[in-house]
Amino acid sequence: MSVSLTANDLSSLRRAIAEGLPSVDHAGAQSQQIPALTYVPPSHAKALDPESSVVEGIRGAGKSFWWAALSSDEHRKFVVKAFPDVHLNPSMIVHQGFGDASGSVDAPSKDVLAKLFLDFNNPRAIWRAVLAHKLNFPIPFPQQAQDGQGVWSTRTAWVTDNPELFDDLLMGVDTGLQRDGKTAMVLFDALDRLAETWQDIRPLARGLLQVAQDMRATRCIRLKIFVRPDMLEDKAIVGFPDASKLLARRANLNWRKVDLYALFFQCLGNAKKAGGESFRSLTKQTLALTWQKTDDLWLIPKELCGDEELQENLFQALAGKAMSASPTGLKRGKPYKWVVNHLQDGRDQVSPRSFCEALRQAAEKSMSDFETYELPLHFKSIQAGVQAASGIRVNELVHEDYPWVEHVMTPLRGELTVPCFPKDISAIWKRHEVLDNLSDALNDSSNLVKLPPQHLSDGYEGVLLDLMELGLIQRLSDGRIQMPDVYRIAFGLGRRGGVKPLK
Repeated sequence: MSVSLTANDLSSLRRAIAEGLPSVDHAGAQSQQIPALTYVPPSHAKALDPESSVVEGIRGAGKSFWWAALSSDEHRKFVVKAFPDVHLNPSMIVHQGFGDASGSVDAPSKDVLAKLFLDFNNPRAIWRAVLAHKLNFPIPFPQQAQDGQGVWSTRTAWVTDNPELFDDLLMGVDTGLQRDGKTAMVLFDALDRLAETWQDIRPLARGLLQVAQDMRATRCIRLKIFVRPDMLEDKAIVGFPDASKLLARRANLNWRKVDLYALFFQCLGNAKKAGGESFRSLTKQTLALTWQKTDDLWLIPKELCGDEELQENLFQALAGKAMSASPTGLKRGKPYKWVVNHLQDGRDQVSPRSFCEALRQAAEKSMSDFETYELPLHFKSIQAGVQAASGIRVNELVHEDYPWVEHVMTPLRGELTVPCFPKDISAIWKRHEVLDNLSDALNDSSNLVKLPPQHLSDGYEGVLLDLMELGLIQRLSDGRIQMPDVYRIAFGLGRRGGVKPLK
């Protein structure tokens, strides 16, 4: 059904998209995002269930968001009410055990962990001490520092020396929780921030997963660990007895196309001022679907959560039918599919952070460059939005997580067109002495390269494997290497028929 939008509608809808989507930066110990911008895809219900101790997700999939939001009574109550498929007890007791924003008083920081690992060489004891503190173990467990030691050294030493007492106190807490009908859940995030090197990260991460498996023997105490897929593929981390039992229950924060658009629509329906009202009205005019209000929040119509045809019809009212104005424009793709296809990584996944940022940028460019266009989103602004989101994603990856990626990708800029064979990449790397330069940078204490490639010792093939595990590249069936547009654009690689690379 074709809907005619007034100038006021166009303005309010563009502003709603530009201002109403979740922020790119949502790290922190407390959720900065209002509950109305929270959407739980049906496939994510398992990820929030306390029985799923391991939750994997790519960067931007929502790991840090849920680490913070699950600790918020307000967010948990909203999730329970709005998404009944999620098994969350409103009376659940939630603690943050470790994350990028945790401090050394309430949870050990990276520097404290380094000292504890050096002093005790017992990662399981360290995490059991964290657990004992979070569960408020009674005396004789030391909640305060003793004899001039740091508080975490005191706690870890006690756990190391008193394994039977630890088990007795743990059983007592578990019994009390069961009596009160409650569950305690301790959250862990940012495992790549546990230490400065993979050599130290691996045993700490493995010890944490072991403690999570240990807690499966209790009735009311669970750990929930948010982790990236590449770490769960590392045998040095998951190569311990019973790891398979723990990983068999793992949940994934994968976002399907319908999930991404449902999040987008949920945010627009709750946009402030006239934008939310305009979008809810557009939903009714286009699809004859009505939004329901609960408290001060609008809930997305259930039919709009999983039906691609309905979603595409509604997005068409915002962005049109094709990614071109020519009579053969459909050959360039339909906006509903085009956005997702051009944001997929090498694992065929799209993060909601990149998706929302692409559409936010598209709305801002439509306001500035296509004000008189008949729809809220111009196809050229969508292309520009994807370019911008690509640049932001690469910036996060390179400057926040893996600076070594820039060392290996910069020599390829403007010199490579994908798909290509591995030898084409290694030839450029050899010409620029990439691995030698990377090793020098890693050995230079003044050069902040952070974590090196996990398989650097395997040479060029090892680096390609690391890029593949991070989702930056794909190996095709004929052996060639492909790079998804979300990274190719920002890294300046060519591809016939693709979005123009950033200069």
